Amino acid sequence: MTKIKQSPFCHFFKKGDMICAYHAIRMKALYFNQKYEEELQRYLANGEEKKISKRTKEIIEKMQQNQMIVSDNFDKNAYMQTLLPLMKKKPNVRVMVLHMTDICNLRCRYCFIEGNIQSDYKRKNMTPEVIEKAIDKFMQLTLPKKFKKKPAIVFYGGEALMNWSVMLHGLQYLAEQYPQADVDKVLITNATLLTDEIAHALKKYKVGVSVSIDGPKNCHDANRIYRDGKGSFEDAVRGFEILRKAGIEPSASCVMSKETVEQAEEVIQWLVEKMHINALGFNHVSIVPSLNYYDEKYENAFADAVLKVQDIIQKKYPHVYERRMNQKINCYIDKQIIRADCTGCGEQFSVSTTGEVGICQGYMGSRKTFNNSVLDPDFNPNTDEVFMEWATRSPFTMPECYDCAALATCGGGCPRNADVLSGSIWKRDLPFCHFAKKAQEWLIWKQFELEPEQVDYIR
Repeated sequence: MTKIKQSPFCHFFKKGDMICAYHAIRMKALYFNQKYEEELQRYLANGEEKKISKRTKEIIEKMQQNQMIVSDNFDKNAYMQTLLPLMKKKPNVRVMVLHMTDICNLRCRYCFIEGNIQSDYKRKNMTPEVIEKAIDKFMQLTLPKKFKKKPAIVFYGGEALMNWSVMLHGLQYLAEQYPQADVDKVLITNATLLTDEIAHALKKYKVGVSVSIDGPKNCHDANRIYRDGKGSFEDAVRGFEILRKAGIEPSASCVMSKETVEQAEEVIQWLVEKMHINALGFNHVSIVPSLNYYDEKYENAFADAVLKVQDIIQKKYPHVYERRMNQKINCYIDKQIIRADCTGCGEQFSVSTTGEVGICQGYMGSRKTFNNSVLDPDFNPNTDEVFMEWATRSPFTMPECYDCAALATCGGGCPRNADVLSGSIWKRDLPFCHFAKKAQEWLIWKQFELEPEQVDYIR
């Protein structure tokens, strides 16, 4: 008799009297009643099928079909090696983040860029020459290619609008020099500096706008403050009004901090019902040495809050798109592995105010990974060693992730967070792990709740 064992990629979840057997790579789920668990575990322990009910045999057959039960000589690491050619990607840059300035009119208490800037750092604005060279470099990299997702230029800061004249110059240069380019343009802004003139120009050049806003006044002003400590809520809301007056429907980027994470229901209700936001993304506070530390209690609370918000969205606001959860839901439904959660893993480069090119905007203050320049005509991030290393980072290339139930739906979180916590991008992003694991279990039981007739369910 062939010896068998539970696949190392098979995980069991329990809820009430229900059990779900789940394959973490194939994303196959099998549901059955807890009353069959004892017989199943006895079979997994010794391979004996004697005194096993007909229903338990069905469960075993289904698990075998879905590779949840494998032969005793199945080698997890050898199997993962067969997947590496699919997961080890080369850089293929399609996103450029332009740091228009490293100056900001706000002093948000959790800012991961401001928190990394050294005391002797000399702040600057990007010049017309640098933005032209950056756009030329980006066009050189993207125009000859086709991408699954459209190439994008992100205008970032500091607060990008503090260098509006150069941003406008860049938009004009792109339109005049590369009229054939089909490129998304996105502004990340706190919205406090918006004017009618700026909004009309953004509309003219088809710039999407994502406004950083953390909810109603008590939530937003808990952290998003001016240098004098005054909250920025009223000015941010005014910015929304200016954008809509110009015909722009902004999305929202919302940080759930320790001060506001328990108010998730109030935040989503306000964003949708008062601000009429249809697209948003919830973010947690990034790890920054001496500013924001890894806090397991907070990370668990953040994960619970995002899942609670998604429940509310599905029940009350089905037209609303929340980036973090929708990516996982689509991945799970379509059975498409999230190879990497961060565009920094092979798809992105960032340009500093003075033209240095690096991978992650989170290193803007330290300039880590910023080893090249758009002023160098020969530089190509797609062949750069550092970019090539980041492009291969994935849970599927990190052995410590192989035993996780969220292997296919995680994407590995933030490499910079992992680096800050451990000194290496090849370690886990521990804060993200909490969310990824809880989201995986949520997906499993939500599908059973919403589609009981369409799942593998042995009654």
